[in-house]
Amino acid sequence: MIAKILTAGRPGFHSTLITVEADILPGLPNLTIVGLPDHAVRESRDRIRSAITNAGFHFPVKNIVINLSPNDTPKEGGLMEAAMAAAVLVASGQLQQAAFNNTAILGALSLDGTLGPARGIAAAAIFAASQQAVTRLIIPESETQGVTAPKSIEVFSLPSLRELPLFAHGGLEARAGHLYEPDIVQPEISMEQIFGLSAAKRALAVAAVGRHHTLMVGSPGSGKSLLARAYRHLLPPLTFDEAAEATQIYSLTGLTDGELIRQRPFRSPHHTTSTPALVGGSNNAKPGEISLAHRGTLFLDELPEFRNEALQSLREPLEDKKITIARARGHVTYPADFQLIAAANPCRCGNLFSRSLRCTCAPRLSLMQFSKIVGPFLDRISVELNLNDLPGFSGSEKNYTTAGLAEKISEGRERSLKDNGGLLNNELDAALLYQLFAHLNPAAIFERYAAQELLSMRAWLNTLRVAKSIADFDGVTVNELSIHEAMQYRFVKKMVDAHQQRAA
Repeated sequence: MIAKILTAGRPGFHSTLITVEADILPGLPNLTIVGLPDHAVRESRDRIRSAITNAGFHFPVKNIVINLSPNDTPKEGGLMEAAMAAAVLVASGQLQQAAFNNTAILGALSLDGTLGPARGIAAAAIFAASQQAVTRLIIPESETQGVTAPKSIEVFSLPSLRELPLFAHGGLEARAGHLYEPDIVQPEISMEQIFGLSAAKRALAVAAVGRHHTLMVGSPGSGKSLLARAYRHLLPPLTFDEAAEATQIYSLTGLTDGELIRQRPFRSPHHTTSTPALVGGSNNAKPGEISLAHRGTLFLDELPEFRNEALQSLREPLEDKKITIARARGHVTYPADFQLIAAANPCRCGNLFSRSLRCTCAPRLSLMQFSKIVGPFLDRISVELNLNDLPGFSGSEKNYTTAGLAEKISEGRERSLKDNGGLLNNELDAALLYQLFAHLNPAAIFERYAAQELLSMRAWLNTLRVAKSIADFDGVTVNELSIHEAMQYRFVKKMVDAHQQRAA
């Protein structure tokens, strides 16, 4: 008979439900795997033969064909080894097909028949458990605490192939899928431990409401890195869907041993990071730091020190929230919906943008390291903070705490989602933005603010998005005060142009 066992595979980020079909045909003893398997899957032939024999079963000395369906989808890794072994046992009559209906089997094999983890198993388990065709899930015993599935899914943990007959006869007890609960961690540094900088704390809270990309500029020691590390604890906890997406990415890179990611990602790559490591790439088209920061924060400290090629490669992901990596074997698209928090010294001495301190750099060299940020890259930054000369607002003297700001950010996001039809402010398109600002006459405020400051259309739309977040944070309707405050968060290009004119 032809055996059919469900499993899951992954072409890149996206998992696919795979049906493993096995048939035993007349002919010389052979084991053939078809269905676009990669080299690792083809290598499974010898492991399957050895694992079945050492687990106490009889390996058929016949012509065995294993098909991995759908046939036009590339199959990668060792996730399907246990399912292929089970299919051989069913096809040879040693196990009953009915026992494995609506059951997905995930795991790699050792030569002694032990089920073990494989790269991407957590992602594949989350995906398989979400499919209507799957009501039961068989995973390696070593992964039992790490795999999270809906409560309606029965999860069976098997140490080896030896327990398959026990499972087939109903002798194993299943557990329900884990109920997801995010981790609440103690902040490494809280906002109340950073004295002063109230205006910067407010601006970061506004950025958190709308998930706006933010650049902090200031002299060394002004508090940029401290604020960024305290900022991560202001964000709402991950939802299950967000945690599942993050886990899929981390599982592909081997950065998780199967545990569901329960904390919002915070990635802080060094400024010597290469372009493939930052955006993804290499021969295997692995996800980069921007994908590892998906649904979280990417903190780039010492921004001007990054390679220009690496910075410019961020332009499309900052706007599209995804990255497509092209290789000879095909294209792989990874999600990259992250919030960028960047920190930079404006010059070598750090005092270039200060009104009270004098820049000691040579005029010709003062803007050398900072000039590559100005232009299309800076256009995608919505909030610019000058920590040497923070703006003064009516609420800037308040004592902002981590708990208090987190609560106000959560309330502000609820207002945003309600007003925007389920979208955060950084996701608003021009039509919806102008509709929200209709009572202020969008054409008039454009002439009053954007045209006067020579803002690009992208920068102007980002300013309106920030103004909406300011209003949501304060719990008021958008008004000209919120637009005026949002304009205060755009200073870099103006100051760079002024310094260039003086140097000329």
